[in-house]
Amino acid sequence: MLSPLKSAAHAVIQPRHGRATLGTMLGEIGNARAKFTVAVPTPAGKDPIAPVEAMMRTLWDGQTSRHGNQGGTVSESLDSARAGVHFAAALVQWFTSGAVARNP
Repeated sequence: MLSPLKSAAHAVIQPRHGRATLGTMLGEIGNARAKFTVAVPTPAGKDPIAPVEAMMRTLWDGQTSRHGNQGGTVSESLDSARAGVHFAAALVQWFTSGAVARNP
C-alpha cells in the first residue's frame, strides 16, 4: 500500500509505473525535471521543481522510519517527526490540488 504522499505524487510523477516509490519518483524528477510545472512563479533561470524535489529528498533521507520499521537508520526526534508530517502534508496538497503538475 502506498502512503498518502506516494499516492499523490505517483499520479503526477510516474502514473504508469506500477511499483513507484519515493526513490523512483525522485529519480524521475532528476532525469526529467522539464516535464513538471509548479503553480508558484519561478524567476527566469531558476528551477521550479527544485523546492518540491528538496522536500521529497528531505523525507527520503531524513525520515527513515516512515515505513514503520522498528529501528530507523537515522536518529529521529519528535521535532523531526513533526516537521516530516508538515512536509508530507504540504506535498500531498500540492500534488492533489494541481499546484505541481506534469506537462501535457
